Formats: sequence, C-alpha cells, structure tokens
Amino acid sequence: MITKIRKIALINPRKNLQDQNPEVYNMFERNKNTLRPWYAPPMSLLIIASHTPMDIKVIIFDEFIEEIDFNEQFDLVGITAMTQQANRAYEIADIYRKRNIPVVMGGIHATVLPEEALQHVNTVFLGESEKLWPQFLKDFEYGAEKKIYSGEGFFDLSESKVPRYELLNYSKFKENNNYFKLLPVQATRGCPHDCSFCVVSKFYGKKIRKKPVKMVIEDIKSMQDLGFDSQILFTDDNLFVDRKYVKELLTALIPLKIKYIAQSDVKLANDPELLKLAYQSGCLMVLIGFESIEANSLNQINSNNWKMKEVQNYQKAILTIQDNGIVVFGAFVIGFKNDNIITFESIKKFALENKIPGQFTLLTPLPGSRVFDELKQEGRLLNNSFWDKCSFFSMTFNHDHITKKEGEDKLIGIYDNIYSAENVMNRSYHMMQIYKKLPHRWS
Repeated sequence: MITKIRKIALINPRKNLQDQNPEVYNMFERNKNTLRPWYAPPMSLLIIASHTPMDIKVIIFDEFIEEIDFNEQFDLVGITAMTQQANRAYEIADIYRKRNIPVVMGGIHATVLPEEALQHVNTVFLGESEKLWPQFLKDFEYGAEKKIYSGEGFFDLSESKVPRYELLNYSKFKENNNYFKLLPVQATRGCPHDCSFCVVSKFYGKKIRKKPVKMVIEDIKSMQDLGFDSQILFTDDNLFVDRKYVKELLTALIPLKIKYIAQSDVKLANDPELLKLAYQSGCLMVLIGFESIEANSLNQINSNNWKMKEVQNYQKAILTIQDNGIVVFGAFVIGFKNDNIITFESIKKFALENKIPGQFTLLTPLPGSRVFDELKQEGRLLNNSFWDKCSFFSMTFNHDHITKKEGEDKLIGIYDNIYSAENVMNRSYHMMQIYKKLPHRWS
C-alpha cells in the first residue's frame, strides 16, 4: 500500500544565544544598540525543499523568527539542528511523534550522534542529504524507510538546485530586529584547515567543492526576483581558497550590485587583485578565524600548524584588507591549554589596536570534534550531555588556568569593551577615512 506524501514541515529549532545565563543576557541588553547576534535562515532546509517533488507542499518553520503551529497536520516533519539546538529539536520531535507524525532529523549533531537522535526521531540522515532525501521519500511512501540514511562520498555541487527561497517568511524575517539579518547563499563546501574544535571538515570534507558560477548567480537572481533585498551571507567556510574560481565568481557578482559578508583566512591579504574584486563585487566584511594571537595556543589547532605559522602576519593582513575597503571581523577562541586570564586582555587589546569587531568565544567541545574526544578521555567535561550549554559563552570543561566563573565573566567584559559606543565609533571612523579614498564599489 502506498502512502502518498502531501504535506511536509521543515523546522529550524530555536537556540538560546544567551545560554540562559542572566549575565550574558544583561550584556546583550545593555549593548543592544551596538551589538546584535548574526542570523541567516537555514540553508540546509532551503536545499532539502528544492529536492522535494513539487507536488508535495513544503512549509518551513524557523523558530528564530516565528512560532511553530503544532496544530497543523503534516504527513512528515523534518528537523535540522546544530548541537546547541539539539535539546529543542528533540522536544519538537517528541511533540509530533505523540501525534503519530513521523519525524526525521539531519544536520551535524544527528550525524555525529545518530543513536541519541533515534531516541526521539524515526529516521536520521548522516552527512549531506541531497541524494538521500529523494530516495527516503520514495521509501517512506512504500513503508520501507530505514532508520539511518548515509551516502558514500560527497555531493557534486554541479547537481544542485536553486534553494526554495520563496518558502522563507520574508516579512517576518525583515521585521525581526533582534538579529543582524542576512540571506544565505552557498558557492563552495569544505575547509582544508581541519581545526581541532571544528566539525566542518568532518561533515563537508577537507577538499573545496565548487558550485558552477552560473548556478550561484542564478541563486542570487532568484532572491532578487522575489524582491529580497537584504545583505547576503556566503555560508561557505572559506570562500576565497580557490583563487581562480572565486575571481570568476566575484567578477560575475559585480553587475548584481549586492552587498555581502563572507568567511576567509588571512591569505586573502596576499592577493591584491582578489581584494579589489572583493570590494567591487560588494564584499562589506570578511570573517577571519584568527582563533588566538598566541603561537603556543595555535599550535594545538591544525595538524600542519597552518594558523601558528600565520600569526606573525595577522596585523599586516588586517591592515591590507581594511585598506581595500573591507571590514575585518575577527573570530577568537579562548580556552586552549596554555590560555589563562591574561589571554582575555591580550585578545581585547589586539582587537582594539587593530580596530576590528569580532566574535569572542570560549572553547566549546562540540561532539564530533577532536577537542571533545580529548577532553572526554581526560575526564574534563563538566557534563556528558551539555548541548544547551554550547552557546560558546559557557565554560563546559575543567580548565587548568581558568575557572568557569572567570572565563564567563572575562568574556562578557570583552564584549562590553569592544562594543562600547566609543569603540564602535572609533572603528567606524577608521573605515570611513578609508572609504573616502576609494572609488565607488560599482564604478
């Protein structure tokens, strides 16, 4: 007997950015005029929707901007979740399963902990799901679905489809002022750096895979055709690795006159042509994972010590990128073995001297990362299941030189200082003087 699927809900669970810590909440509240968390709708759900047959109605619920209507009837519910969203994802799954509605789950957390996820959902997808999803839907209709779907190798991005941007609740997206809002676009997948605290290389691979440029342009034009005019976030973990590819992409972006943010490493500063193209194509800001400014901390991150070798170039790279009209947004992690209380002050001083904003986080052992495995083996984890604490504002393990309270208080202090009105104005003035010397982006 065939069970026809007519209606599917795809859900992005909320996560508690402040980790239920009132001190973190208060910090965001007193700095609300200068500091807002970034937010972009879940690219994974837009992609899964595009690989769903058009005769199936798909509704996306994104708890960052809207409530889930649990009274609405669905034939199937799909949930994506990172670790910090996992507990909420399980709550949602349990609600639907009590109503005898099957639930499936994908994303990084379910991929690394499938047996845990299967306590709450019917089926788990491991890794990328573009090829797995259509097969699952066929199996489901015939009552032959499996508990786990896992593909071999990685998805060929030339087989991508245009994400279903029209399914976004764009009016709610625009109205929500709790976040700095960005629309997601993806050109590449993979990251060669394989950092010890990150699971991206495990999920997407170390080799950079590229979507054909014309397909990326089609994705952006599809948003423009819908009247979406928000700034864009390239969700790629390192957009600028393949120089030949990205120069072709940026050249093609120029006529679209978009404004976007992307992630990079410091090597971007070594290519003057690429920097000019980035500016001309509408790049406002690059997020660079500096992680630390101490070589003895960076030597723990990459097996080839790539970042440790580059730390001496950090300041020069920042200045070069800024001089080309692009804001550098630094990402820093505190809590490596050799870090101590002084580390917080050193990183704050570095950011202020180089006039860069940034995200400052406590080292968080995400399941699936080498850091998680090491700390668990050493018996340092404060809890074996601390998913709701993975906000990057919480100390989740015993550190030799930093107590839980010291780490959390010092991190809050960095944000209060970096995002004070005075320091935000200093950074803005610095960049405004640079912009005055540069031609118009699309001239």
